[in-house]
Amino acid sequence: PGYTFKEVQGSASGQFTDQEQTVTYIYTKDPVAGGNVTVKYVDGAGNTISDNVVKSGNIGDDYSTDQKAIPGYTFKEVQGSASGQFTDQEQTVTYVYTKDPVAGANVTAKYVDENGNTISDDVVKNGNVGEPYTTEQLAIPGYTFKAVQGNPTGQFTSDAQTVTYVYTKDPVAGANVTAKYVDTSGNAISDNVVKT
Repeated sequence: PGYTFKEVQGSASGQFTDQEQTVTYIYTKDPVAGGNVTVKYVDGAGNTISDNVVKSGNIGDDYSTDQKAIPGYTFKEVQGSASGQFTDQEQTVTYVYTKDPVAGANVTAKYVDENGNTISDDVVKNGNVGEPYTTEQLAIPGYTFKAVQGNPTGQFTSDAQTVTYVYTKDPVAGANVTAKYVDTSGNAISDNVVKT
C-alpha cells in the first residue's frame, strides 16, 4: 500500500545455482496530495487587492509564489514562505502592499458675512485622497461667528470641497448726539440734551 511497482532487477524466475542471486523489485511511492498553498494579496489594512491564487501539489513537491505588479500599489513585504514544499498542512503566503498616494482635490475654507461678502482670505488645503483634513474657525475682528456650511473636517477626495464659515457684523456704537438750545447770541437757554 502506498507504492506502485516500477521494475524488477534480476531474474524474477529461474533455477538455483551455486551462487547467491538477488532479485530486486523497485517501487515508486504513490503521490500523496498535500495541503493547498493559498497566496493572498492585501493592503496594509488586510483588504484583498487582487484575487487569491491557490496552488496544489503532492507532499514533498516544491512550490513557488509570485509577487504581482498591482496598479496603484507598491509591494511592501511577504508574510510566510514565498517558496517551499507542500506538506500535509494548508499554508498561506501573504503579499502586503501599500497604496500609492493619489493627489486629492483641494479643500477651500471661505470666510464670509451673512451677505456672502468675503471678510478674510480663503485658506486652501491640499493632500492625498483618503487623508484627513481640518479647517479652522477664525477670530475675525468686528465679526462674530454664526455658522459653518460644509464639513469642517473630513477626508480629501477626488472632488473639490468648500467649507464656508459665516459671520455676523458686530454692532458699532454710534457717536453721541448733543442737542443745544441757545438764543441768537449763543447763550444757553435750556440744558443740553445728549442722545446715545
